[in-house]
Amino acid sequence: MSSKDYQLNLPVPVGGEDLPIPVADAAPQQEQPSDKAFLEWGNLVSQRHVRHLAFDLTQENLWLATGGGILHWKLELNRFVRYTSEHGLPGNSVLAVSVDGMGQVWATHEQFGIYYLKNDTWRPYRILGEVKVSCLTLDSTGRLWAGTASGLYAINTPDRKPAIELPPAGFPPRVMSIVDENDIWLCNAQGVYNYKNASWMRTSDSVQPDVLTLARQGENLWLGTFRGLVRIDLSTNKLHKINTTYPGEVTALAPHPQGVWVACGGQVGLATETGWTPLTEKQFNAPITSLLAGSDHQVWIGTHDGLLRGEKKQIFLHLTDNPPDVIGLASREKSPPTFSSLVQALSVQQFADRSILWIGTAQGLFRYDLFTESWRRYGKLASQDIRAIITSQDQETVWVASWNSGLHSLKQQNELQTAPNISEPILTLTIGSDRYWAIGLDGLYHYKDSALLQVISNKELPVRGWLQAITQAVTDHVWLGTSAGLLLYKTDTKRLIPITGNLGSADVRSLLAINRDELEQVWVGTSQGLYIGNVDNWEPIPELDNRLITALIWDKNNSSLWVGTDKGLFCLLSQGNRWKINEFNIHNSGLGANRVIALAISTGEDKETKLWVGTACGLSCYTY
Repeated sequence: MSSKDYQLNLPVPVGGEDLPIPVADAAPQQEQPSDKAFLEWGNLVSQRHVRHLAFDLTQENLWLATGGGILHWKLELNRFVRYTSEHGLPGNSVLAVSVDGMGQVWATHEQFGIYYLKNDTWRPYRILGEVKVSCLTLDSTGRLWAGTASGLYAINTPDRKPAIELPPAGFPPRVMSIVDENDIWLCNAQGVYNYKNASWMRTSDSVQPDVLTLARQGENLWLGTFRGLVRIDLSTNKLHKINTTYPGEVTALAPHPQGVWVACGGQVGLATETGWTPLTEKQFNAPITSLLAGSDHQVWIGTHDGLLRGEKKQIFLHLTDNPPDVIGLASREKSPPTFSSLVQALSVQQFADRSILWIGTAQGLFRYDLFTESWRRYGKLASQDIRAIITSQDQETVWVASWNSGLHSLKQQNELQTAPNISEPILTLTIGSDRYWAIGLDGLYHYKDSALLQVISNKELPVRGWLQAITQAVTDHVWLGTSAGLLLYKTDTKRLIPITGNLGSADVRSLLAINRDELEQVWVGTSQGLYIGNVDNWEPIPELDNRLITALIWDKNNSSLWVGTDKGLFCLLSQGNRWKINEFNIHNSGLGANRVIALAISTGEDKETKLWVGTACGLSCYTY
């Protein structure tokens, strides 16, 4: 690979995809919710990954459940409102949304619970607790129904227990179609079930358990399967297979006065008793998750890459036109770039007049100017799996480690003279007291005097594990975390010293060494908890026992340690010889997801500190 592959400049070269979107008169405008449940929190997350659609007939508004929260489209006003976890949702990953006949908006999280919207804040429907809901739907009267593994529940109002509780039909329902409590159809992993006369009946053997979705329309029951679309005439119980343009799995159905809108084989069309009419001949690139019939042969189409509107044989993108849903210049030919919500690495580049937050995701590198709140996607690393980012102490160079293509350096003025000689993929990077360190699959490297050289190969490790974490605060001490124990590498003697005791065999996932009161203090995050100490004196933090420690960062201005885990975020505040511990999770904060992957700290002109938290459901920010 030539040195040019590693020599990238700052500021980021601006291409067409990185230009700001021109604001037209008809561009949609964002409205801010009138209230927040967690005032100190905010989230930056894409809402293009649509999972479910709902229409509010009273307001003519569209609601989207996405992997990044809930998006509310006020169609007549061409305005939209974003809701994420700081507005009361238990994390950003929302499975379904529904608006009942009274105009009450309901939603369910991917993992648990039913929530309702009141005064722009999402509140839990506490009566059912943290029940895991698989789908939401309305019956013919507009009443909300929730499908779960423990049964079906009809809910009238947020402050009362369910009006109706029905027993489960085996596995949790994938989709339900309900006329009333005595006329219910659903499909699950076992097949299609009908509830009548106070009992569930499974349909005949001609219907296999490969049904992904269903819809009731008049006397027809439409079934979407892995192998195409099927119509059952309920008056005769006869089954009819529908011939679509592109045979394949049916991922979504929506009732229409003449039949059903169908997403089949990546194409959307209208199926009737007499035939199949595709919306266009074009197939979608992104998976189609949901359909919703509009007026005058209009259909709303939810995909993994945004919302579309189909009408009159044409399909139009219906996007918010601003970051993080849209980054760069919108194009009619292709969907514009979006922020990847799986955040894996963070670093703050502090200049005299501004700060840049570098964000490494599973789908590329992004930079966010904290002063202007402007976004850029780094085109040359688009779709790259970014695992680590560090900023040099002089703030001139940003190092980016990619699982796909190795190590890259982004420098403001001069290009690097020597291309780093390291095999990809790279697992992590760090800045030591006197040099840069990198961990690859084959061992430890250091960068000094314009060269990156291997220091230790995995074969030389005194334990049967592989390197996973590294930190350095003292010139001759480099701490190495492996999957089978903690090691101390002495740079002056080039000795590898295994640490004894509990940490001698621990699965070390994260490390942080700091100089505190002229003494080296080392934090060791393992798959079973957090330890603090040095060389032969280690103490566990009892409150974090049995937690998988995923990220560590020290706030020197507040003498506090932030700890990311698989089940939430913790702040350890130093109070003499003790630690005061505060816990943040999706129940008591605006954290986007409980599993924390990366942490970074920035300080603004107003001296407010911002903690940036990378999760699989977007980037969360806590201001304190």
